[in-house]
Amino acid sequence: MNAATFSLPAGEPVSDADYRRVSEFLFREADLLASRQYDAWLALLAPDLVYRVPLQQFEKRGEQRSYGGDPAWLDETRHSIGVRIRQLTHPQSNADRVPSFLRYFVTNILAVAADDGPRVASQVLLLRVRANNPQPFLLSAARDDLLRPQGGGLLLARREVRLDMPIIDTPNLAFFL
Repeated sequence: MNAATFSLPAGEPVSDADYRRVSEFLFREADLLASRQYDAWLALLAPDLVYRVPLQQFEKRGEQRSYGGDPAWLDETRHSIGVRIRQLTHPQSNADRVPSFLRYFVTNILAVAADDGPRVASQVLLLRVRANNPQPFLLSAARDDLLRPQGGGLLLARREVRLDMPIIDTPNLAFFL
């Protein structure tokens, strides 16, 4: 799978109403992450969440990149994300002592209906400005999600993030995609 390819299964697009629900879920999620409302974001994650950011793999010169299984930049569960949130927000944490300015842009949302919930492909651009470095850091990626209907809303049950750059050139990963 390359960065430009969405891995949506074949199927019918979701209804207009469901597309709006999916889009609003992704936009709300981006707003919660940008404003560091991590507890509210954690509430949007399914108990059995699988959240992966696989490494890019280059097989042969001139071929497109692919994304492998292991190792991965991140291979998380809801529990491990909760641990990361506690670490990031702990008063003695040095990861982002002066919080970075974060802005998320979510676009190119495609959603198809599936038995276990909408399967969604989107693209995201993260803009991060750290207090000690006025040069903005940009990170772009394609995401594949499974959203699970729950109590009239949606929960993120699975996410795979395929980064566009092979190296993350930042001193820490004090953010989520």
